[in-house]
Amino acid sequence: MKKFIFKHKTGKIYKDKRGYLLNILDKGFSSCIEIYSKKKTIRANHYHKKDEHFAYILKGKILFFYRDRKKNSKLNYKIVKKGDLFFTTYKQDHMAYFLENTHFLAFSSRKRSKFDYEKDLVRLNMHKETQIKKIISKYIKV
Repeated sequence: MKKFIFKHKTGKIYKDKRGYLLNILDKGFSSCIEIYSKKKTIRANHYHKKDEHFAYILKGKILFFYRDRKKNSKLNYKIVKKGDLFFTTYKQDHMAYFLENTHFLAFSSRKRSKFDYEKDLVRLNMHKETQIKKIISKYIKV
């Protein structure tokens, strides 16, 4: 079984007098969506039956929670920021709490039409979990 890797490296940067090109992702995907989220909001809070996606942060910072669907799986969380590329696999609970206004790209393995997306999605209430509330409260500046 292949080891799960959350954070990934982007490709090589090609520079010349005009600027640069950065290879963000060269793996197969079916769609790319641009997402903007305001500070102190929540997105995701679900898992996918089949979809997997990469996210590349253009600007901002996310407190990202994830865990396997297996019973008693450990909750993991990471802060991802500008320039980070991370991966969420299928059948993995995940939730994003935005520490700053954040702009990112999501590259999905499946079509992202509203019908297909909703059919593959199972909504959760991770934001109501005591452990997650405690972690978020550590990052909120009073």
